[in-house]
Amino acid sequence: MGIKSVASLVPGLPTQDGNRVPLTRLVPGRGQDGTEAFRAMDPFLLMDHFGPMVLPPGTDAGFPPHPHRGFQTLTYLIQGAFRHRDSTGGSGLLRPGGAQLMNAGAGIVHEEMPVPEHLDTGGAIEGVQLWINLPKAEKRTAPGYTDLQPESMPWRVLPGGRIRVLAGTWAGVTGPARTPAKIAYAHLELEAGARFEQALPAEWTAAVVPLHGSIRIMGTAVPADTIALLGAGDVIELEATSPVSLMLLAGKPIREPIAHYGPFVMNTREEIEQTILDFQQGRLGHLD
Repeated sequence: MGIKSVASLVPGLPTQDGNRVPLTRLVPGRGQDGTEAFRAMDPFLLMDHFGPMVLPPGTDAGFPPHPHRGFQTLTYLIQGAFRHRDSTGGSGLLRPGGAQLMNAGAGIVHEEMPVPEHLDTGGAIEGVQLWINLPKAEKRTAPGYTDLQPESMPWRVLPGGRIRVLAGTWAGVTGPARTPAKIAYAHLELEAGARFEQALPAEWTAAVVPLHGSIRIMGTAVPADTIALLGAGDVIELEATSPVSLMLLAGKPIREPIAHYGPFVMNTREEIEQTILDFQQGRLGHLD
């Protein structure tokens, strides 16, 4: 079918979340509501580029206990360190180049907070969190948590750059994350002038998000913290117009109804109302 062109450019929305963590919300982006973004980005629900920021000594900036139901989170850390705890007893240390895949499923409460060393001395933090929808049949599965250590997804050298694959297959490399939704997700770094090309199923949603630097796709410039949603075609082709760090994401659309409220994503409004009641009554778990 040919090379995918840019169907739309959506700038990220600068905001804060958790305990004063600055971030750019890429999905939904500036001027989008949730329903519009879900339809365009199916099976992806939310994407945040948090940081880069330097935590001052004594800070508690992070993401204190909060609930989820009905989707998965894939959190990738570029620099710094976070500790994860959740109501299933899951815990882990998120290190640079590592990720954590959390299945909220039927319900979970979790937190992601700076490691004790950062609380004492401060330090740099930067990463990306992606929310991946679960098909209706998977929304009430048992919650759980998987550490994806940097060693399980090392950088692979490419002409003019390098790639780290978290999920699916890019440049002949398959990442360790396994999700019910069929996705492909990677961190790509390129030198100025370098090019990257990848074939994808034509029916998949595909997008490219520079975190730092800029690229060009079929003549369209894509600046940092802007999501380029790609159109028809079966090949991604891009060129770095400066040294660039970017995320590649693609996925097979689920095409099911979506009802959402804050940290809950289900299929109907009645399910959302039941989820809110379940959370209020403690049935999504507790984090002591």
